[in-house]
Amino acid sequence: MSKPAASALRAVASKKSKASKKKLNSAGRPTAVELERRKAVALDVATELFVAHGYAATSLVDIAKGAGVATRTIYQHFGDKEAMFREVIFARDSGAIAHPPEVEAGDTLFAVLIRMAEYAYEVTFRERSVGLMRLMIAESNRFPDFMRSVANSIFARFRQNIRKVFVGLEAAGLIPAGDHNRSAELFSDIVLGSAPIMTYTSWAASRPSDEDTAERVALFILGRFGAAVAAEAKTRKAEMQEQE
Repeated sequence: MSKPAASALRAVASKKSKASKKKLNSAGRPTAVELERRKAVALDVATELFVAHGYAATSLVDIAKGAGVATRTIYQHFGDKEAMFREVIFARDSGAIAHPPEVEAGDTLFAVLIRMAEYAYEVTFRERSVGLMRLMIAESNRFPDFMRSVANSIFARFRQNIRKVFVGLEAAGLIPAGDHNRSAELFSDIVLGSAPIMTYTSWAASRPSDEDTAERVALFILGRFGAAVAAEAKTRKAEMQEQE
C-alpha cells in the first residue's frame, strides 16, 4: 500500500475513533446527548412496531433489537412495555407535526381558510398520524381511560390552533367578532367531514380533493358569516395593524 493511501486510512480510522469517544464520558459511559439519541431511536422503533403489529405482538426484546440497544436499556429509559406504549402515544399527542397558517398582508378570507384546510389535512392524513390513530382505536379497549384522555387532548389542541386563526381573521377585518371556538369546531367538521374515520378504519384512503375543499370552504363562509362576507371572501384584503 502506498504511503498516501496508508495515511488516508489512518486519518479515517482516527476520525471514527474520535467520534466514538465523543459518545462516552470520562468514566466510559454514554454521554447525556448519546443517551437521548438512543432513547429517540428506541421510541421511533417502538412506534413502527406498535403500529405494524399492535400492542400484544410487540415485545421489548423486538424494540431493543430494532434500536440496536440492550433490553435493559429499554427498561432503564422507559420501564415496562405498557409504559413505553404510553410514551409512544404521548409523543403523538405532544409532537409538533404541523403549524397552522397565519394571516398575512394581502390575504383574503378564502385564501386563509384554504390554507387552514390544508393544515387540517396535514394533521389528519399524515402517514404516521394515521398509523397511530389506528393503533389508538385498536387498543382503546385495553386502555380506555388513557386513550380517551389523549384523544381529547389531541382534538382540543387541534381546534385551539384553528381558533387562533379565526382570532387573526377578526383582527385583520376579514370576519366579524364572534364565538371563535364555535367557528373552529364548525370549520373542522365541515372541512374534514367523515374522511378521518373512513381513513382510520381503512374504509377509504383519500383526503378531499381541491375542488371539494374549495366548495366546503365556500359553504362554511356563507353559512357562518352570511352573504355579505361571502361576497367579498375572495377579494377583500386583510387590514394588518402595524406593530409598535
